Amino acid sequence: MVACSGGGPQPEQTLLASFLLGDDPLTAPVPMTAFTPSDPATVPEQLFSGTLRLVGVEHAGGFRAVHDPWDRSGEIGEPLRHLPAFEFEFVRRGSDVIPLVTGVQRSTHPYWEILLLPGKTWQVAGDDGWTRVALPFTLQERAANCTHNGVMSWLFRGDAVSRVAYQVVSETCGYFKADLWGVVDAEYIPADLADEAAPVIARVDAHRASRLPVQSLERLADDHPEIDATKLGVGDGIPAEDISVLGLVVDGIHYRSDCPTRQGPHPFCTSLPLPSYSTAKSIFASAATMRLEQLYPGVSGRSIASLVDECDQAKWRDVTIEDALDMATGNFESADFEVDEDSPAHEDFVFADRHADKIEFACNHFPRKAEPGTTFVYHTSDTYLVGVALQRFLDQRGGGDVYDSVLLEPIWRALNLSPQLDVSKRTYDDESQPFTGYGLTYEADDIVRIAKWLADGGTLDGEPALDTALLEESLQRLPGVSGLRAGSDDLYYNNGFWAYDAGPSLGCAEPVWVPFMSGVSGITVAMFPNGVVYYYFSDSYVFRWQTGREAAHAIRPLCPREPRDARDARRAGRA
Repeated sequence: MVACSGGGPQPEQTLLASFLLGDDPLTAPVPMTAFTPSDPATVPEQLFSGTLRLVGVEHAGGFRAVHDPWDRSGEIGEPLRHLPAFEFEFVRRGSDVIPLVTGVQRSTHPYWEILLLPGKTWQVAGDDGWTRVALPFTLQERAANCTHNGVMSWLFRGDAVSRVAYQVVSETCGYFKADLWGVVDAEYIPADLADEAAPVIARVDAHRASRLPVQSLERLADDHPEIDATKLGVGDGIPAEDISVLGLVVDGIHYRSDCPTRQGPHPFCTSLPLPSYSTAKSIFASAATMRLEQLYPGVSGRSIASLVDECDQAKWRDVTIEDALDMATGNFESADFEVDEDSPAHEDFVFADRHADKIEFACNHFPRKAEPGTTFVYHTSDTYLVGVALQRFLDQRGGGDVYDSVLLEPIWRALNLSPQLDVSKRTYDDESQPFTGYGLTYEADDIVRIAKWLADGGTLDGEPALDTALLEESLQRLPGVSGLRAGSDDLYYNNGFWAYDAGPSLGCAEPVWVPFMSGVSGITVAMFPNGVVYYYFSDSYVFRWQTGREAAHAIRPLCPREPRDARDARRAGRA
């Protein structure tokens, strides 16, 4: 079972009022308990409404590379070690401190963007009338999706504010793990933000009311004693320290681990930001295609060349949007599994932050090798073309953003998903093209509720919001329509979704196809045909989930008929 990974003896608590109001440096990260309301604590009466600005972030703080095989710290250099510029508006409502910006914020920093989340405020007797705040925040790569989670804390009293202590001690990022910490001066500019805050607070409240009820993995073992919850994830070879969070949804209950960091459990686990990586291929590229196909039948059959001028050449004129969504364009260098995707040239495409660079690569790099629709070759660049083609289709019809108007406004907000999903990563230019194949951020509740919504038919107010045929194909529910073989006979890919035949691993006499979403670094979201959802977010580069299959099977048998071993035993008994 996932528990906190403390990393050895912990330093003494240093975030006392005397420290935050003093001038001593923060010499090392502190236990996460320093950012947790103490007991006893009271809800403050003091108003906090205005702008908080951190002073000197570009020079402050400590840094320690934990795992850096690509030498990010050497390549990026000094800026990587510091926070981006910080000047944001906040309001207090009860015990909540709520930022008025939502989603990942673009910045001028050469590497980091920032995401702010609602935090907590409280008062304790030992703080001499000062009110304490703990606020979770996240740093995310400018052009990619690695997500590094932190917390900051400060005191306020009237119009005065203390220094701000911060630390980043966990991440979902396979190729760059690091601790950042420090204490910086701050400025507080009070202002009446009631009007601006009202819609933000309403969304926060609506989202919290819509979350699935959460229970611990210990409770899962109580409710389903046939499951050994201690083996989930780690039993598949995922080191506990590499797991950001994991869980199962069973009959509307979200059984979830804690969120370990190198300094103990993260105090804001429920809202912990998680990177989509390639799960966006399922819930952005695929869902947007299904949505537009529902609204404009035939759009998925439009050719890439007919919509994307930069790809107006022979090798794209017979490739449809659905072909690209299937990773079956016929344009590739090597059909061997992941060879093209892992090539240096394709990695340069992923980290490019200008549309001109991305579209040049996506249209021109790979030669024609096979007929479209016949050969699976995984390319994130092909999914980028799906997003560009859909955007150009909308442009031809008078406008609308392929993320905001197709998914965010009509679907995500109707489902009351978290404000973390307000933003998709985009190119840093006038095109502002969403990445489509990666670049979303959400909390665990978002992804499991999206998975359940898709599994339940993708309806809103009882009406299909997505094209039913494409959705059923994607979830392996149309006989004879399985997609393309994706590296092995038990692994297929269709419309941005993977599918795995879990039957042999569970002893079933017949195939049991399980659709799932997957993301680089080590992310799986499996949607079992018995209604169970199992997921984990890790940076282990491990993609095994036998323990999740066994747990789902133990809750409700997945075999269409009796398991093979039971059948054979029965037949042997009659012999």
